[in-house]
Amino acid sequence: MQREVRHVVVQTKERSGWSARRTLRALGIPHGTYYRWLQEAAWDQARPTGARATQAFEALAEEREAVLSYARRHPTIRHRELAWRMVDEDVAYVSPSTVYRLLREAKLVCRGRGRQKRYREEIEKASGPDQRWGTDLMYVKVNGVNYFYLGFIDEYSRYIVHWELLSGMEGERVSVSSQAALETLPRSASGELLVKPEIRSDNGSCFVSREFHGVLAHYNLTHVKIKPHCPEENGIMERSNRTVREALEEEELQTRYQAEDALQRIIHWYNTERLHSSLGFLRPIDYYRGEPTKLHEARRQKLAAARHQRREKNLQLRQPTLPL
Repeated sequence: MQREVRHVVVQTKERSGWSARRTLRALGIPHGTYYRWLQEAAWDQARPTGARATQAFEALAEEREAVLSYARRHPTIRHRELAWRMVDEDVAYVSPSTVYRLLREAKLVCRGRGRQKRYREEIEKASGPDQRWGTDLMYVKVNGVNYFYLGFIDEYSRYIVHWELLSGMEGERVSVSSQAALETLPRSASGELLVKPEIRSDNGSCFVSREFHGVLAHYNLTHVKIKPHCPEENGIMERSNRTVREALEEEELQTRYQAEDALQRIIHWYNTERLHSSLGFLRPIDYYRGEPTKLHEARRQKLAAARHQRREKNLQLRQPTLPL
């Protein structure tokens, strides 16, 4: 297309005897565009056949080498941080998008820890029930009155071990509810706790109160407070609250007793019926007090048997075969 337009310009200029600027104005072609086309045509003629066009702002060879060398020395840093680190350290001055493109071409794109939330879960993820509990408060409005849903969730199984609907969020109320939650833990014959979960919460006034700390100290439990303004560090509890909140939105609540009945149904559904993708689509109760390995194996065997039966029917085998 450009070649044809250039030919029309040259032909018109020769026939009319006009200047190049007058010819371009008559044909409605921008002056800068036409001369850019001429420059590109000159580059195409000078460039060897099959060679790739060089962009005006393409990273230089030495810059590419500096970026790749720096990335290899810092394999856990992602491309945006790499770009600005290299600018600050006078290594290379390229944009984050250019760094990403160079790393992608060299297959050095860092897909490691990503957000801090995923990093914490990989490093500190609970490996069994009652190793870590998350807790949080959530507003529940009932007929214009604010109540507070307090939940305790086992991070390994996503099982809500205890919940209450409180009329206030003072330290005394939360500490009494915490005492009731801890009473659900298994005990020895002497009354001591057989397991001692780490308690993770935000920095709300009730969770930093003297009463709440007194309950945890009585049971010799560790309390971990997340960083301010980082709710993803208590993400399992936050995600559970979101599910409970969405289920509550479908209820018509007029009294506190209706709210508690609705919460009872929702928590029962959440613990014993709802399949969690993070649990391999098993229920929290299967992980909290069940044997998830056997359940997964039973599923695998059912799938294998179905595949074997499907194969025999599709191939119309007369002689049945044994599954592998």
